[in-house]
Amino acid sequence: MSFRLFKAVVWATAFYCPTVWFGTAAAAPLAWITNQKSNNVSVIDTATGQVIKTITVGKDPAGVAVSGDGKVVLVTNPGSGEVSLLDGESQVLSGRMIVGEGPLGIAVDKAGHRAFVADFYGHFVSVLDLADHTILKRIPVGHYPAGLAVDAGAAKIYVAEREDNTVSVIDGVTLTTEKTAGVGKHPFGLLLDEGRHRVYAANVESNDVSVLDAATLKPISTIAVGERPYALASAHDGRFIFVTNQYDSTVSVIDAETLKVIQTVPVGEYPEGIARHPDDRHVYVANWFDNTVSVIDTESLRVVNTIATGDGSRAFGEFIGQNPSASSSH
Repeated sequence: MSFRLFKAVVWATAFYCPTVWFGTAAAAPLAWITNQKSNNVSVIDTATGQVIKTITVGKDPAGVAVSGDGKVVLVTNPGSGEVSLLDGESQVLSGRMIVGEGPLGIAVDKAGHRAFVADFYGHFVSVLDLADHTILKRIPVGHYPAGLAVDAGAAKIYVAEREDNTVSVIDGVTLTTEKTAGVGKHPFGLLLDEGRHRVYAANVESNDVSVLDAATLKPISTIAVGERPYALASAHDGRFIFVTNQYDSTVSVIDAETLKVIQTVPVGEYPEGIARHPDDRHVYVANWFDNTVSVIDTESLRVVNTIATGDGSRAFGEFIGQNPSASSSH
């Protein structure tokens, strides 16, 4: 298979009840949904469940990350080898950074000072200084890095290395790889649970989730889920872990205490990205084939809303953040 055809195959396979829950629309968190086929981002007001803005970005937007205050929003564009920088307050494209061959997974520190970008084709993680828009370092990692997770203090950065079937941890000070551990086949999305000191990896081709100790990367458990698990989120005070299953069009719900699947929730077709709402009561799921976002209530464990978005909704990463424009109205 040619390299170009391999890239095409990877991208092709990787990927009514309006309710107001969250108080005033002006203060509600925003969800930033990358639409890979329409080259834009849908901005959802989570109070109304409506798309309030559509922002054109670079080619094939996939990954997304939001800073703790919601002011910095970053989108990876593997088709143009860049990261699009969005202003969370004005909700406009504020800049672009050329970062590599195929930027995919992305994470940002809580303060919004540094970002970490997994380059799927370059086999490295770029460290970005967001103040002056420079690349501080490119850290060599395993083959085809995908998902990233960063701890609250940016002391540890975890990366899923898809083709090596491994997860590595990068030291946030030295910016070098500390440890590497084997997981299931083709890990993609990662979830860091700092409270329980765990890292979860969704293994696309072995249809399971690997659970590792966050400090040592020693294995804790392997949990069978649906077909082609892709990304993860936690909610309900960390009690539940939610895993999107692309081929099943479902989300598996894992009890973090027992590490068993307790429920399977039908969502839209070919779910990919998933993120926790700050209210800890809802998780949002981007459905690639349906061009929608499903909203799951974490108490009833059922879909309570479906929101139309753009073409090829992917939203790979932490795509929900605080709304920094609390004094404005939409």
